[in-house]
Amino acid sequence: MVTATARLADRVVAWARMPRAPAVLCAVSFAESIFFPIAVDVMLVPMCAAQPKRTVRLAFLTLAFSVAGGLCGLLLGYLAIDAVLPLIQEWGWGDQYSRVQSWYERWGYWALVLAAFTPLPYKVFAIAAGGMNMDVGSFVTASILGRGLRFFLVGALSAWLGPKAIRAIHYSDRVGWIIVGLLAVAIGLLWYL
Repeated sequence: MVTATARLADRVVAWARMPRAPAVLCAVSFAESIFFPIAVDVMLVPMCAAQPKRTVRLAFLTLAFSVAGGLCGLLLGYLAIDAVLPLIQEWGWGDQYSRVQSWYERWGYWALVLAAFTPLPYKVFAIAAGGMNMDVGSFVTASILGRGLRFFLVGALSAWLGPKAIRAIHYSDRVGWIIVGLLAVAIGLLWYL
């Protein structure tokens, strides 16, 4: 049975074929950082696979609008965390939000870098950062570092793999965690060598 999320992901992939796809990519990147349930990678992958020479531009647009959306999430957290918390609960992110708060208390800045890079819900981290009064400069640098690494890596892999990359979209969370694991192993090896 096809879920509503799977149908929405298929629709996002279809948007990547539209003539105004870069503008839609910007809108999806922005919205995904606040509330949209589908990772923007679902749109970035087919665009970079189809137009490898535009990968840097597409990854940069995704990064810029994702961080801008994250700043709106941060502002939501600063100004309206009490009003936003019921929505977070309703959307099924309540447990994640509580976990995010404990991660911020433990790792601070690096929790956001990790969330920005991995398949973790960046939107929840952005809102929680505002709710916990994270300073804007730290938020922006952590977001640029994590999101930049993610989107440029996803774009480069998509351009390199071409049409094969599109088949991986439905497994994007698994692929994302595999990449995180491989990077952790690589960093660990470099650290100890």
